[in-house]
Amino acid sequence: MHSVQQQSLPDVESPKHSKRSVNSKLVYKLKRFVRYIGLHKKVITLPDGVRYRERNGISIRRALSEHGPGVKEYDVRFPWITPERRRGMRIRYTASRIYGDVGHDPRTILYSQILDLITPGLRTLEIGCSTGSGSAILAHAVGPSGGVVAIDRDGEAIRFARQRHRSEHCGFELGWIDTLEGEPDGSFSVVLGVDLFRSLDARPERARVIFEVGRVVQDGGLLVLIAPSREALTPLSEGALGLGFTLLRELVRDPRSGWAGSIWKRPRSEKPRIVRDYEPPSSFQ
Repeated sequence: MHSVQQQSLPDVESPKHSKRSVNSKLVYKLKRFVRYIGLHKKVITLPDGVRYRERNGISIRRALSEHGPGVKEYDVRFPWITPERRRGMRIRYTASRIYGDVGHDPRTILYSQILDLITPGLRTLEIGCSTGSGSAILAHAVGPSGGVVAIDRDGEAIRFARQRHRSEHCGFELGWIDTLEGEPDGSFSVVLGVDLFRSLDARPERARVIFEVGRVVQDGGLLVLIAPSREALTPLSEGALGLGFTLLRELVRDPRSGWAGSIWKRPRSEKPRIVRDYEPPSSFQ
């Protein structure tokens, strides 16, 4: 006798289950549409009590897209009172002003790759700190016995960083390369330069920038160069080579943003550094 094999019938979705599935899809699409047109506003509260409230519901990706407004606004509330007697501020997230609490700051990814070289007690300079997400990492690494000087030319970013990343051994300064003219040679053990050649096409301007940045690195100190792409990093690397720095290693590129970086070391010199014959106009304390 031949055994009769029973064929399993395909599961038939019940009308009730099918209706529930359709409703779920409609609700999901409705939520996405409401989010897309900016009616739904999120409130993000972090473990330390800092709160971000969206000014509109448009996502950061859409806001910074080709057809978006180019800016995403938040109202930030701090659980502490700042020295300026403030409890919060309004921020404007842009492609060049990244807030690490609500978006992806590539500095945090690249800085994490140099922590084996940042030891407690080091005096560190960060040029291009933006809103301070990377500065907080550096300040934790050097500890109370060290210090971080973080500078940027974006006033809003510096105001936010001073409130958000408060630290007794990390100071945020508004300025750029001109600020270094008052610093003695070899003032810092580690110098980080982020996108130093942005908006600079003239060779003399680029040469001046890389010279000033390299000048304040002490003998045997480190220079970390970071740029939005490997192509943008190339002229920075050429400048470091021209100043006699030695490449230690390339940083792993951030896959999400494409940012790249490299670590350079200043060789120890037997010759004494040139002493300036004038009083510097200003100096970081």
